Amino acid sequence: MYARPYFTLMTMPALSRRMLLRAVGACLVMNRFDAVVAADAPGNAKLAEAAGRGRRFLESLFDQTLELLPEYRGAKVYWLFHDNYLASKVLARANPALAGKITAAIRGFGIDHSGKIETLFGEAKQPLPFRQYDLIEVRTIGEKVVKTEVVKETVLKDWREYADLLFLAAIAESDKERARQCLDDGLKLWDGTGFKDRAVGKQRQYATYKLALSLIAAAKLDAKVDFQPAIVEQLLALQGKDGGWITDFDERRKPVGLANVETTCLAILGLEASSGAK
Repeated sequence: MYARPYFTLMTMPALSRRMLLRAVGACLVMNRFDAVVAADAPGNAKLAEAAGRGRRFLESLFDQTLELLPEYRGAKVYWLFHDNYLASKVLARANPALAGKITAAIRGFGIDHSGKIETLFGEAKQPLPFRQYDLIEVRTIGEKVVKTEVVKETVLKDWREYADLLFLAAIAESDKERARQCLDDGLKLWDGTGFKDRAVGKQRQYATYKLALSLIAAAKLDAKVDFQPAIVEQLLALQGKDGGWITDFDERRKPVGLANVETTCLAILGLEASSGAK
């Protein structure tokens, strides 16, 4: 989040899924989205409307059989962490009954944590230092496969080269000075289009979820970001007609890939953080 973000280095399993979604997206997603960089931030009503559409997109993906959301519409893979954990959080207020079903389904598979994504909600027991992870298969049910992320013990090196990890560290850090330094280091990677970190250098594409994480981190630290209106407008421009957020975009700010659960959840959280919504 797949273009799955996963807040980490693009190891082969995650990269393979990202490439797959981009390939599918090239066939299914119209590439005629225009990103607008405005001088002023859009009103809170506009952000709330976008977030509402995003939640309806998530609700539309709910699988009554597994009581989980697939990775993206039509997918046969269901991720407990991060996708369904995030969905349960994002839907908790608007649709508590559905959120409760998702949470119960996750626990029903014997999985109760990942170790990293929970940092966004203050629920990670040891968010720092960042560690490497495994993407494991939990269970196969007919044609459907349930998977999750599990954080390992090995410390992740070179994490400061990635905008998403810098923003996540800013959220996780208890020391205010270190937290602000992580935020500032992440913001320095903004090039007017997106956050151009090491991953962009390899793939030549920007990740949508990193826009959202920057907004969440800035709100957490009550930091003023001069170019925040541009970040918000670019994030809004990446919302598809069905309400979901497209995973990536290119140097011309054109969407690349499909709308998926993880990116949509983080986009909603980012817009609400930027507007001060609780």
